Amino acid sequence: MSDILLSGYISVRTAIEAKKRTVHKIILDRERYDSVIKSGFHAPEKRQYEALSKYDIPIEFVSKDEFKSLCDNTTAGGIAAWAGERRYSSLEALIEHENAFLVVLDGIEDPFNFGFTLRTLYAAGVDGVILPQHSFFSSDEIVVRSSAGASELLEIAVVDNLTEACKKIKEKGILLVSTDKSEKARDLYKSFVKRPLCVVFGGEKRGISAGITDISDLVVRLKYPRETHFSLSASSAVSIISFEIARRLAKSPDNVRNLPDNHRFRNT
Repeated sequence: MSDILLSGYISVRTAIEAKKRTVHKIILDRERYDSVIKSGFHAPEKRQYEALSKYDIPIEFVSKDEFKSLCDNTTAGGIAAWAGERRYSSLEALIEHENAFLVVLDGIEDPFNFGFTLRTLYAAGVDGVILPQHSFFSSDEIVVRSSAGASELLEIAVVDNLTEACKKIKEKGILLVSTDKSEKARDLYKSFVKRPLCVVFGGEKRGISAGITDISDLVVRLKYPRETHFSLSASSAVSIISFEIARRLAKSPDNVRNLPDNHRFRNT
């Protein structure tokens, strides 16, 4: 896999700090840089340049036209970086996490929705994400940008067979929870969850891979307050379910990990 061009300050800085890939070179729009530095304003951008200069990574200045030819992201702010392939965790490493909150994503393929979903899962306190072998990061730059860098911060494992991975998760004593839209699934708001657990989300087209629901300890669904002829998008459902589970885990003293206060969820 060839190097990719990450664009925008958040994507670049997060990739550097997450250390999930090697950042080879930072690219700056010289005209924008000079304008900002000479100005008596633009304090936030000046802080961005200052922060990037502290890393031991080469910085290359290019003209405005050269930057545009490299980067088609109009919100990049004149900041980009060449970076290498992302490094993944192993499934074994993820399931060894004490009292883990894990997620399996099965079939969310659009890079923007995929990025939005990873952003949600990171904010909800998920410890790791398991993905099927697929070119999810074939559009790395879009995924990093749409996830606001969360895709770089999350521990992610890629496996050949999701059903077999879920079996290993169960064997480790982790509660396996699948999400489903069928009437046979239990109402999420009337279901009990506890750490360690792993929640399986399917995509809008194919749902969850065959066999995973059958081996799950619990199958839950969102019960809508009114009858509708449609379902929520996969990314919306992931947001609601993951934050509801995070709220449940945070309310129980037995489920709160030894995290700094600013990392704990407040009861609502």
